[in-house]
Amino acid sequence: MDKMLSISVVLLGGTISMAPSKNEKGNSGEGVVPSITADELCNAVPGIEKIASVKPKCIKLIASANLDIMDVILLKKIIEELAEKDISDGVVIIQGTDTMEEMAFALDLMLDVKIPVIFTGAMRSANMVSADGPSNILGAVIAATYKPLANSGVVVLMNDEIHAARFVQKCHTRDVGAFKSLNGGKVGQICEGKVLLSAPVKKKQSFQIVNAHPVPKVGLIKATLGDPGDLLEYYISENYQGLVIEAFGAGHLPEKWLPLLDRVIAKMPVILCSRTAEGPVFENSYGYPGAEIDLIARGLVPAGILDGPKARLYLMISIMAGQEICKPDY
Repeated sequence: MDKMLSISVVLLGGTISMAPSKNEKGNSGEGVVPSITADELCNAVPGIEKIASVKPKCIKLIASANLDIMDVILLKKIIEELAEKDISDGVVIIQGTDTMEEMAFALDLMLDVKIPVIFTGAMRSANMVSADGPSNILGAVIAATYKPLANSGVVVLMNDEIHAARFVQKCHTRDVGAFKSLNGGKVGQICEGKVLLSAPVKKKQSFQIVNAHPVPKVGLIKATLGDPGDLLEYYISENYQGLVIEAFGAGHLPEKWLPLLDRVIAKMPVILCSRTAEGPVFENSYGYPGAEIDLIARGLVPAGILDGPKARLYLMISIMAGQEICKPDY
């Protein structure tokens, strides 16, 4: 009989951990708040004990909007210790879906371990009809026992679908199938209690953080119709260390932005990505002032397929690692 694998389940909070709030008299208040522990979440999953020896651990119990890059560094340290000491055969991280794609991608950029690392959460709180939390936890634990997934780096499992951190995006505010891999397709799925890989990916580079204090200030600005670009001045005056610009279409900005943009480029690295949901930023198609050929010649770095939030994390972590800012390998 095969030895049952040990899976660590690390809770940060999120909708999956939320229940109706209570007022001073013990009656239900307004809305749900984080209150359910890691042990309670795992104990509410039927059949989980048949899949693995699950070790729940609660390190935070907060909404994911309150997480930041230091929480990613904390996760990195926890997971590295679990892997290096052979404490766990895989790790499941439970958190809110609002920032899950960013947390997963940032961790993927930092982490280099040989065990599966799976993010999951819930779109519906535990008090709702058809809450998806238990199913997602079960699927994530199943995925964490599947050793080949370690080759794909950090992944996200939601609604029995497995997504690579570099591709996944939350695309809906309420749908349990909210998470999609717009630029690459899902890595696989859970079917009949097993992992089925359909488009496995290989983990890309890992960055060794050399300076996390203070966390570099990296901004994100989105081009919109008629915007004069005055906000660029703010990033200069506030001493930001990097900027990501979500440009129109394949990577285009208004010509009137260019004088200010040149001043920004002289002060900090700037990454160019597209505000469009799918497709890479171009590098060699459009030649007018403010198009991608001109912008790259001025010093902007193309982001490949990365969207704005992920390009910002890539730039921030590159700075923290003391790396030259170059086009992401995606």
